[in-house]
Amino acid sequence: MDLQVPLLAAKALLLLLLFAFIYAVVRRGIGDLRSVPEDETFVAGKEPEADGRRDRPERRSGSGSKTFVAANGRNGHAALVVEDSDILAPNTEFPVDGDTTSIGRSGASDIVLKNDDYVSGQHARLTRHGGLLYVEDAGSTNGTFVNDRKTIGATPLSSGDRVRVGSTTFRYSE
Repeated sequence: MDLQVPLLAAKALLLLLLFAFIYAVVRRGIGDLRSVPEDETFVAGKEPEADGRRDRPERRSGSGSKTFVAANGRNGHAALVVEDSDILAPNTEFPVDGDTTSIGRSGASDIVLKNDDYVSGQHARLTRHGGLLYVEDAGSTNGTFVNDRKTIGATPLSSGDRVRVGSTTFRYSE
């Protein structure tokens, strides 16, 4: 009889922890779904429609294309080139010419991976500091990988490095 009260309390605590876990999972899932606007359509490889809308992955940036001086002192254009993807054509090139480039399912991202179920709304961020480009996970569910290693914090990129976001693998090229 002395053990019934502590056992009942332990059962109640476990039940409370289970409900808290389920609540956190559902809330995270709803947050990811809300970050992707439903009114956008996406068809990989489809040409722009007559009304000017584009239904393919796009690169948005407030700055124009610019040349930078790479760490090795040479002028060049940085880009992420698709190596392998379930949704993008191989060799699709995304210029990385601004100070910050975002990757995700959200239409607000610079590189939009709309139909990739393994990509979060705001998945990863590329930032340029002192001539070097860094990739950083933006709190995604499935993580961001450089050369098959999960990134922790800002990870510097070198030409030829492979960056995996969801089911898409990019090759960084300078």
